[in-house]
Amino acid sequence: MMPVNVKGNRRMTQYQLVTAGKEKLNEHNVPDADIDAELLWLFVSKQDKMAYIMNRQEDVTETIRSSYEALIDKRSKRIPLQYITGIQCFMGYDFETAPDVLIPRFDTEVLVEQANRLIQDIHSDKMSVLDMCCGSGCIGLSVALMNQDIHIDLCDISDSAIALTTKNAKRLEVSDYTVIKSDLFDKINKRYDMILSNPPYIESKVIDGLMPEVRDYEPRLALDGDTDGLKFYRAIIENAESYLNEKGYILFEIGNHQAHDVQQLLVDKHFEDVRVVKDLAENDRVVIGRKA
Repeated sequence: MMPVNVKGNRRMTQYQLVTAGKEKLNEHNVPDADIDAELLWLFVSKQDKMAYIMNRQEDVTETIRSSYEALIDKRSKRIPLQYITGIQCFMGYDFETAPDVLIPRFDTEVLVEQANRLIQDIHSDKMSVLDMCCGSGCIGLSVALMNQDIHIDLCDISDSAIALTTKNAKRLEVSDYTVIKSDLFDKINKRYDMILSNPPYIESKVIDGLMPEVRDYEPRLALDGDTDGLKFYRAIIENAESYLNEKGYILFEIGNHQAHDVQQLLVDKHFEDVRVVKDLAENDRVVIGRKA
């Protein structure tokens, strides 16, 4: 990169620019400010971390400086990093993101891991799986990519989620899938060997106290689980038996302190082998049940 003068005839190296980005994000109390400032630089400069380390004393052009500063300005307003870059890694796959769709979380990988283990244990020739409230499609598409002989249906009520899931399926070259716009089971007309769901589960009263990245930018439709956070668990579990094959499984991601309630909902509908799986932080994260 050739050295050039930038604003006010003052040269600035990559390192100086990224340092200024870190300072601005820290001033605005952005979580992981230093990491995000570097990630935004790698994104805008199309470098990897090693290239940045090798080139950080090189001067930047005015054009790339302006582009970087614009991204830093967005992040300083607490716009999520994943909405700025348009990408989030999940289960080793790069999923596109969109402002009207929930950002994939690393915690949700536990749900995919548990689904994979059950699929491998079942050894069925051709399993059918439903990802309900699919959002970006990260759960169902990851399961499809990691397992052979799986047909995956993905459903959501949101037009934005349906469009993004379809885009991610094509981008990741998933071969055997169907995307369905449906209000829970409303447009579902078949039975499955497994239902996966990460439904909205945050209590309504809690949402206004969430960090700005979530409260102000992620879709409330994908967050709000009504008064006690259990609205969608109740609705899904109430009808799940009619959409599961014999001995079929249902797996939910859950929020803090919801394990007991979701377990009880499954037990009340006569599901068997109901159990809870913790995440790496030892928080209850997934509830599993099997149709009797």
